[in-house]
Parts: sequence; C-alpha cells; structure tokens
Amino acid sequence: MASTQASTSTSDRRGRWLAAVTAGLLAAAALVPMARAQDEAQAEPGSVAPETLASVLMYHRVGNPDYPGTSVTREQFQAHLDYLDDNDFNIVPLGRVVEALQTREPLPDRTVAITFDDAYRSVREVAHPMLAARDWPYTVFVATEGVNAGYDGYLDWDQLREMASDGARFGNHSRSHAPLFVRDDDETRPQWRARIEDDLTAAQQRLAEELGDALYQSPPLLAYPYGEYSLELMDLAAEMGFVAFGQQSGAIGIHSNSLALPRYPMNERFAGLEGFALKVNSRALPVVDQQPLDPVRASVQAPRLTLTLDPLPEQTSAQLACYYQGERLLPEWLEEGVRFAVRGDTDLPLGRSRYNCTAPDGSGRYYWFSQLWIQGRGGT
Repeated sequence: MASTQASTSTSDRRGRWLAAVTAGLLAAAALVPMARAQDEAQAEPGSVAPETLASVLMYHRVGNPDYPGTSVTREQFQAHLDYLDDNDFNIVPLGRVVEALQTREPLPDRTVAITFDDAYRSVREVAHPMLAARDWPYTVFVATEGVNAGYDGYLDWDQLREMASDGARFGNHSRSHAPLFVRDDDETRPQWRARIEDDLTAAQQRLAEELGDALYQSPPLLAYPYGEYSLELMDLAAEMGFVAFGQQSGAIGIHSNSLALPRYPMNERFAGLEGFALKVNSRALPVVDQQPLDPVRASVQAPRLTLTLDPLPEQTSAQLACYYQGERLLPEWLEEGVRFAVRGDTDLPLGRSRYNCTAPDGSGRYYWFSQLWIQGRGGT
C-alpha cells in the first residue's frame, strides 16, 4: 500500500505554507476575540450563517509518535475534544452533514463532524474510548486492502465491528489506497475508469459484507486517498453515486461541491489549540462557481483561480486574502464583493499545494475556502 507519509520536501513546503496562513489568521484574530460569549453578544439570538453547515475534522492516527505527519498526540486530541465540549459544539454523524447538504437544511451553528482515514489501530485504542465517553459519533474511512492483509498498525474486521457496536460509522477509502486520479503507463481512459470503478466497488462490497448497516450506503461516502482527485475522478465518483471528501481545508456550506468536500486535516505539528479553534469556528466562504475546477495541472505555472460568491458584505470582501506557498495574494475583484481572481507568483511544487482564501466575518470568525492543486502523479 502506498505510504500516507509525505516526502520530507513536500512536508516542509506544506508546513511553511500552513504556518504562514495560521500565523496570519491568529494575528488578525487577536484583534477580535473569538470567545463564544463575545460572538453571541454581537449576533441576534439564534442567528447563524445560513451558508455554513459544519466543519469536518480529519485525523489519521492518535498518540503514535512514529508518524508525526499523520498523527496527533493523545494530549492534543484530548484538548480538541475538551474545547468542543466546553464550548457547546454540536457534534453530529458525518451522514447528518451530508443530508443537510443535499436538502440545503440548516444545521445548528458550530456543528462539527469527526473523521479518521485508513483505519489505524490507534483510532480504537486511543481515540475511541475518548469519544465513547462523551457518546460522540465519528466516521472511519477504511482502506480495505490494509485491513484484509493485516498490515502493521491497521485494525482488523472484528475490531471494526466492535467499534460499530459502539456507534462508529464507516466510509470508503478505496481498496488500494492508490492515488486514484493517476493513469498507469499506457493505460487508456476507459481502462483507467474500469480499474478505478473496480477498486471502489470492491471496497464498498467488502465494507458492506463486514460492517453492514454501520457503512454509509445511501449515499455511499468516499474519502479520496491523500485527498487527491481530478475532474475525471469526480465525474466517475458522481456516476457511482458517491458523496466525496478531500483533505483541503474549509467549512462545508450549502454551496459546497459534494464531490470535493473539505475537511480540516490534523497532525501533530499543526494541532495547537489556537489554530484548532480558528478552524472549528470557521464559516464556509459562499463559493457558487469556480474556474478551474480540476486541481490537476499540466503546467507548473501557478493557476489563475476565479471564484464567484454569494455577495459578501463590503467590510468582509475588503479584507479577503488568499495564501499560497508563503505568499499573500490580494484578490483582483472582477465584480465587487461577488467575483474575484487570484494567481500565485511561485511555480507549483511537485505534489500537492493550495490556495487558501479567508476573510473575517466581523465577529471574530473567518470565512474559509481552500483550492487544491496537484502537480505530478500524487500520492506523496
């Protein structure tokens, strides 16, 4: 199975980018306190951002220091849960978020869903007891080949069923855990489609056989391996009926693309409580159209991204900015408060990168949208 560990160079680049984004947001947030009491004092009782549904958290391992790039410490995870509990967040099953997205039904403000990718043993051994003690739901996206083969560090089917009996739910993370958007050498597009359809179908069938009603099936839920997808893969996922998730950051709103839904990835280096609070308090930037949609780029030139929004208040749009590889990108407004374009100056690095766009909402919270870019064959 392809490793979930990023290469050192890619990890360093991503680390510098995320550190710059988080530092900028934390500095701005210091000017407007994020305390819940202040936020509620500035809002009408019961008022919520109608475009925002939930923030979805994505973990891999918990308390496994051998993999800091895909693990959070036990203490960090405990602090995350305590923050959500102490601030009265609404913790819901991932399927509830998907249902609200499909029906455009509002959810309570500060709704969060918790997910884990791959089905590592530490989810059961460390995270599950903490979540079960609060009776909080969560979802595990299972890469079935690792479970079937008994790979080191993975759960087995009996353990997954035991977790299901305590309320855990499951989704499809593919059979192979390969970068699904990549065609093999000399592979035609129909051959690629047949191979990926077989991969996802085999995983879904195995999950249904082993986990039954604990598997999301109506609709089936997919987490792309490495959070990587292409326009062609999105089309195939749609044909197969999936609602699909990536690993790009941002809150989910009523306008979010159900074939590339955002989740906030958590790892040891970037799991501090200040940054965590910013993310779970975020609001969905109301993007109704974007060009381009396909994150896979043939050229190394940083793309020009154009986003069309439900109109933002003038004060909010005036403070909108995007971040990329340490750059702060100011928007070129094509229609004030509605449509803007940004482009980075630095060439795309090999692997994954992102434009991360944020704007303060005036109450200490941030609108947040992230666009993934992929250069090369992925899987890093």
